[in-house]
Amino acid sequence: MIAVTVLAISAFSVPAALAIRSAQQRGELLELQREASIVANRIPASGPIDASVLQPVSSAEHRLGLYAPDGTLLGGTGPSLADQIVRLAIAGNFAEGYVGTDLVAAVPVRTEPNGASFVMRIEAPRSASRGRFLRSMVILAVAGLGVLVISGFVGMWLARRLNRPIDELRRWASAARPGRVVLPPEPTGIAELDALRDELLADRSYIDELVRRERSFSSHVSHQLRTPVAAMRVAVETELAAPRPDRATVLEESLGQLDRLESTITSLLALARDTDRPTIDADLTDLVAERVGGWRSAAMARHRTITVVGQSLVLPIDVDAVGHIVDVVLENSIRHGSGAITVEVVTLRGDVDVVVDISDEGHAPHERDPFADRGSDSGHGIGLRLARSLAEACGGELELLPSSTTTFRLRLPGGDSAPAA
Repeated sequence: MIAVTVLAISAFSVPAALAIRSAQQRGELLELQREASIVANRIPASGPIDASVLQPVSSAEHRLGLYAPDGTLLGGTGPSLADQIVRLAIAGNFAEGYVGTDLVAAVPVRTEPNGASFVMRIEAPRSASRGRFLRSMVILAVAGLGVLVISGFVGMWLARRLNRPIDELRRWASAARPGRVVLPPEPTGIAELDALRDELLADRSYIDELVRRERSFSSHVSHQLRTPVAAMRVAVETELAAPRPDRATVLEESLGQLDRLESTITSLLALARDTDRPTIDADLTDLVAERVGGWRSAAMARHRTITVVGQSLVLPIDVDAVGHIVDVVLENSIRHGSGAITVEVVTLRGDVDVVVDISDEGHAPHERDPFADRGSDSGHGIGLRLARSLAEACGGELELLPSSTTTFRLRLPGGDSAPAA
């Protein structure tokens, strides 16, 4: 702003100085003519002329001279012979101009019968005119300096006003930490700064979500990895206590649990980091039946049965994520439910979504939130919470239906290939 103001003042000062100089010169000439006329009125219309009347009126620096019609100096101060300006006045005209560096005006005083006139000549030295011009330039410079100072203060004020929200954003960004609530600064009304604020808020929310997901990963993984590890331990301990003829059987069972363990870790990491998961066209009913097969022995150990109902439905799904959801809900039903377990895969009438209903004959836990981080089941609810997060990551939904028995419904986008039931 200061640089622009300096350029503006410089561009304005040159024509302003020329205009001031021209106005002052014109004013000085008019002042000389007026003063010459005043002195000329002191001269009588006829008879001798007293040189004592040749006294300046407005300034002692002015020099007056009286010239005869023949151009000779009769009295006062001036050149002994008439100059160009005096000769013009002798012809009966007012005349003005510069002689050297001095400003001169001439006024006819008394006209002779032959047409020639006595002339009153008045002269102002250049120094007086220069002094007035310099004083005007000083005033102009002071005014320009004042404008420059004002522009400096305005520039500082604007800079602080623009920097204040940036400093507030910086302080907020340095104070905000995961788990620590710090209110962001209010919008400023400046579009660019508000856009920056919105972007920082979005990034802050994204970082907080990433941190939350990473922190929840440890609690999720401890629960989800417990089942396959326990299954492998039981299989190995059982084989050691009662070896079977074919020892490859326990190795195949352990490899199956290891595959499940690897898939679980991959899905949990994808959920924690919110990475995109590819989908493939798969038969949902076959996938559910395969997962149910891994839980039949655990159900039989509790004298319970698992039944899969549904026709073949091929649609694009995240196989690992859907499989983990089914595992979590089945484990929850086996641990905390009662009676027979039914898994039904259908598409609802008039709906393009595919649902997987997993129900048992136990009492539905409506008195508490089964998807809470921790509940009365000693922390097993964290698995259901993870299952719901996986369902949402797949674009679906996991919910507990409002019925007297326990029924969990997994809703998945059906796509065009899912037939209507």
